Parts: sequence; C-alpha cells; structure tokens
Amino acid sequence: MITVDFDKQLFLIINSLVGKIPLLDNLVKLIVNEYFIPVALALIILYLWVSKKGKKSLALAVFSVGLVDLVIKISNRFIVRARPFDETAVKLLFYKPTDPSFPANSAAVGFALATSIFLINKKWGIFALILAAFYGFSRIYAGVHFPSDVLVGSFLGIVLVLFVARLIQLINLATNWVEKIQSKIKLDLFE
Repeated sequence: MITVDFDKQLFLIINSLVGKIPLLDNLVKLIVNEYFIPVALALIILYLWVSKKGKKSLALAVFSVGLVDLVIKISNRFIVRARPFDETAVKLLFYKPTDPSFPANSAAVGFALATSIFLINKKWGIFALILAAFYGFSRIYAGVHFPSDVLVGSFLGIVLVLFVARLIQLINLATNWVEKIQSKIKLDLFE
C-alpha cells in the first residue's frame, strides 16, 4: 500500500526534474494535454476497425470509456483529493485542472483505450499501453497528479475494460444461443 508520504515524496522527485531536461519538458508539454494521447489511441482503434483486424475494438473502447467516466464521476462525489499544486510547491507544466485528483481520469481513459486495443491486437496494444503509461507519467511530471492517482486510474481503466470485454462475451454467447434456438424452431423474426 502506498502511503501518503511516499506518494508525495515520489511526486516531488518526479516533478523536481522539470526544467532540468528541456527535451523531456517539451515532450511532456505535448503529451500531457487531454487530446494528444487519447486522439492517437482513438486513431489506432479506428485503424483496427477500418482494417477489419479488430471490428470489436470500437465497441469495446466506447463502452469501456463510458463506464470509466461513470465510475469516476461517482467516485468523485465521495472521494475529493486535492491536486498536488494545491498542497505543495510544484513546477507546473500544465493548466490547473479543477476536478478532483483521485483517481486520475486521464490515466483511466488512456489505459481503457490502450487495453481495448491490446485485447484486439497485441502488437498495436503494446504500443498503446506504452503511450498510456507515458501519458500517466506526464501528468505526474507536469504537476497535476500524484503517482497514486495515476496508478489507481490506470488500474481502474484496465479492470473496467476486462469487465466490459467479459460482458460482451456473455452477450455474444447469449445472442448465439438465441440464434441457434431460433433456427432450430425455424422462427425468423426478421424475414
């Protein structure tokens, strides 16, 4: 279990690198926003969908991200954690978000998209998971999330995709079962 002190100390170590490695600062400034990585991951999903390598990737991603958003909105009603810049001196590379810090919505969405890709196509999925991990790291580095926010958000994104994937499997199984029964009794409702 990550203690609050360890979490803050790790944050301070990571955030203290800001200004020391200009190339990393510029890369983080590009990646930290709400659009760059999510759009890149959405484009991978679109590619898989269009290329017929992963027709299920789009549905899995859409349902998973919707569920992630719902779970985070509900959890934010009960858990309101201040952001690092509200609690300590921070080298900020990003604007100050106003929503609760825990769990990191950005990490949850990034990992939900990346895990959806991974379940459909392992090669693209590994690349997507690396992007999602760097996205989560960039939010810590830029001063807007504690490491535990990102860790829990990432875990939440992965677990909810696995839940949705299992639910979709059960729906497909039930649909196939109904179709088999329908064909055996020669009942076609859509003719």
